[in-house]
Amino acid sequence: MTTRPLHAKILDVYSAPRAKIFAALLREPTREWRVSQLAALLPDVSVEAVRTTLYLLLGEQMMEPVPFSRSLTLRLTETGRSTIHEIRERWTQSSGSAEAGAPAALRYPSEESP
Repeated sequence: MTTRPLHAKILDVYSAPRAKIFAALLREPTREWRVSQLAALLPDVSVEAVRTTLYLLLGEQMMEPVPFSRSLTLRLTETGRSTIHEIRERWTQSSGSAEAGAPAALRYPSEESP
């Protein structure tokens, strides 16, 4: 499946914090997230990186607001899940490494090393 082009092209550029954010989102693809929750889960990623990434994903309609939430709460859309999978795949291909040899931040939850 090929997704539509991104307006926020920075989402397609690899960075370790973004890779960790994407991995966390894909680990629990149906979870509803607030910036503070995701930032707490990723203490080595700045709150600003989490906030910026979530807002960019929202702008790309890869995340959607959860209605009737007191504070901004977001969840991945189906398009968001597939697009993030594609982005991570491109990162892995461009690094020239096989999926098994990809950095831990790029591995899917089922691919964790023993």
